[in-house]
Amino acid sequence: MSEKRRNWRLSFAVAALLLTAVMVFAITVLGNVQGARLDLTEDKLFTMSPAAVQILEELAVPVQVKYFVTPEAKLPTEWKNLARDVIEQLRNYERISDSQLQFSVHYPQDDEEMQQELVQKGIQPFQVRSFDKDEVSTKLVWSALTIAYKDNPEEVIPRITPETLSNLETLVIGPVHRLTRERDPRIALFAPMREVDQQTAMMYLQQGQQPPPPQEIYGLVKQLLQQEHYEVVDVQLTEESGIPEDADVLVVLGPRGLNARQTWEINRALSNGMPVLMAVQSHEYGYQPGQRGGWTISATANVPGVEPLLAGFGLTVVTDHVLDQNSRMLEMPRTVNLGGMRMQVREPVEAAVHLYITQDQVNQDHPVTNHIGQLLYLWGTSVDVDAAQLSSAGLMSETLVSSSSRSWRADFGGGLLSATQQDPRGKDMTGPEPLAVLVSGEFPDTFADVGPPEWPAAPDPQAMAAEPTGPAAPTLLQPQASQLLLVGCAKMFDDSILQAPQNALFLLNAVDYLAGSEELLTIRSKQLTQRTLKQVSAGEKQFWYAFVWLLMPAAFIVLSIVRTVRRNEAAARYRRELDSRA
Repeated sequence: MSEKRRNWRLSFAVAALLLTAVMVFAITVLGNVQGARLDLTEDKLFTMSPAAVQILEELAVPVQVKYFVTPEAKLPTEWKNLARDVIEQLRNYERISDSQLQFSVHYPQDDEEMQQELVQKGIQPFQVRSFDKDEVSTKLVWSALTIAYKDNPEEVIPRITPETLSNLETLVIGPVHRLTRERDPRIALFAPMREVDQQTAMMYLQQGQQPPPPQEIYGLVKQLLQQEHYEVVDVQLTEESGIPEDADVLVVLGPRGLNARQTWEINRALSNGMPVLMAVQSHEYGYQPGQRGGWTISATANVPGVEPLLAGFGLTVVTDHVLDQNSRMLEMPRTVNLGGMRMQVREPVEAAVHLYITQDQVNQDHPVTNHIGQLLYLWGTSVDVDAAQLSSAGLMSETLVSSSSRSWRADFGGGLLSATQQDPRGKDMTGPEPLAVLVSGEFPDTFADVGPPEWPAAPDPQAMAAEPTGPAAPTLLQPQASQLLLVGCAKMFDDSILQAPQNALFLLNAVDYLAGSEELLTIRSKQLTQRTLKQVSAGEKQFWYAFVWLLMPAAFIVLSIVRTVRRNEAAARYRRELDSRA
């Protein structure tokens, strides 16, 4: 018996040693083998896009990526896997780039010299709430990335959190692509400023002061494009400040009262193959508190001056009120009197001209609007497309954004927007209507019959008396294929609205697409789609109310009755069988 026990123990020890050796061998040899991963997210957030793979494979000069993070032992519990996941993705980028993207990990937690260097770069630790057993506390966490290429300034990503992990490809590969391209695309930006009204100007002059200078309306657009490493050139569409010939894209935002020559300059750029993004505002609205509560909304017409140009292509920006039941509530400041004290509060204002675009209203098959889930299309109107005229000119159009099926029009008139006009009852629903249209092809010269118009005469009498010595008359180049992205709303891009959900993303996508930077467009689309709950009509609400409170209980009652009848029948059969056996 003891001999068998010794043999069993010896066999067990040999088997344990062999199994340990096999495990050590597997860990040593297979530990660095790239494993297979399955991305089950609907947006494929953790699958590298082909554009990102191509950018990494084409790197010819090393790119240095540094990851600064707090050691894992000092991270909050829910952040424990952050460093491992980031390093895993960076290692994957390094492998695809054949080590041209080189990364290193640094721990500044206890290194004061490194911390000072990071603060100078704009990187600082941030507070994170930590849940540990039965207590809640806050911890300072370092988690940031820097990307360096040649002598270019470092790109800094000051915060990497578990929430941004799914967007790491956009945060890393996007800057790598911008740093390594030969030159930054050049954007010609025409964005009028808001002039001081005459009453305010006269008030300043009466006080012996100069009126304030014009205020920027689309200043954030310029900043946004510059942050994406676009070279932005301001143009006034004048004889002295024309459209640069080497511009990659012309962006026209909110034109007002353009003269024939300015319109011709836009036509010339478009005909010569320069893509154009044009956002046109047909009218604006003002809000005044009502004497008995509520708000009154008044409309003011705007004459962009590009109507003849667009009509030559078969396009028209609608001048009627465009209203939609799918709208969004805005908050407006209001001064109230509370106990003799005047205080400013914010009140919600709901109006059908606050068009709210959801995911089912955008073209998800086009790269510009792919992954766009919501837009605030404030005060915008629709774009009428004459398909026959477009076809005769050799142009093709594609709708990118539409109104909902519950939209309608109302005749425009300066003054108050009545409640009757905003009431959808009894209205002829015209939606869905095109709100943003992409037109492609060789654009004709709408001034071919009359030639280039002259620049307006100078208002200065001395300049008018002087002999004209302006530049020689320009000539149109050979027409080339180009693209025009026409949006019936410029308000959505001004400084007060651009930060609304995904308005800035739509603008960047449009510029990237027109500038030919489809790689950036593809990479930027790798983010979680912001989905919104669809508005439910009154009929649908009644159906679900009846379904929950009537149909479901009725179904349970019917099932219970059927089950009871079947059980009674089974019991009766069982009793009959017992009686027959007895």
